[in-house]
Amino acid sequence: MGKLIFDMSGLYNTALNITALKAEIKQSAGENLTELFYLPSCQSTNTECMNVGSHGSVVLAEKQTAGRGRRGNNWHSPDSQNIYCSIGINKTIAAEYLGLMSLVVGICIVESLHSLGVDDASLKWPNDILLQGKKLGGVLIETKALSQDEFYLAIGFGLNINLTQQECDSIGQPAISLNQLHEVNFTRHQLLVALVSNILQQSMLFEVDSIDHLIEQFNRFDSFRGKQVIVKTRTEEIAGVTLGLERTGWLKVQTEQGVQSFSAAEISLRQRV
Repeated sequence: MGKLIFDMSGLYNTALNITALKAEIKQSAGENLTELFYLPSCQSTNTECMNVGSHGSVVLAEKQTAGRGRRGNNWHSPDSQNIYCSIGINKTIAAEYLGLMSLVVGICIVESLHSLGVDDASLKWPNDILLQGKKLGGVLIETKALSQDEFYLAIGFGLNINLTQQECDSIGQPAISLNQLHEVNFTRHQLLVALVSNILQQSMLFEVDSIDHLIEQFNRFDSFRGKQVIVKTRTEEIAGVTLGLERTGWLKVQTEQGVQSFSAAEISLRQRV
């Protein structure tokens, strides 16, 4: 079972009650939740979700031994200190729009945090969750084709909950943990209910005819919009200013060569100092 929740804040110090967690998510998400797998440890919740998950299933772990992020990066996954979760859904969507799903999930996470009073939470395209400009968490979606335009998605997300400053410093980029906030008046249990319910519902509801609304939502939380950035490809670094998103979810950047569009699979992005 879970261990410390927010020990530095001194607020809540209880273990996860999986039975109660499942019941509350079921009450909020209804029939969207079909089953919940709880694992004290696994290689990766996304791997488990791809292997044993099905439409509407949730995989929750206390520890990942081989957690991963975008572009094959390792995801720091110590025992019982954070949130490591994956949600499986079947989705009918054209392959060119699959990249939009990480935006849907990122928006769900930031909206859930805002609803619990974490007002500084924001997004960095394509899949980072930021707090006070530092990385709080991320989204990784892996897919398996079921038929033409039908996919099984393992929607993985992780959030730093109870890391020490030393652990944050070891991550390799500016990082932050929720326990570093002065006032946190919710538990990991409450946060999981909000996150899983919201992501289950919104990822199932999303259709391509709501792309314009999705991009408007993303723009509300986009911490890099209009900022000077460096786009790093496999072969070069390109300076520019972010202009927003294409309807496919690609990033538009004003560069010296004109407006260029980049896919999340091709680049990494950082703010220009």
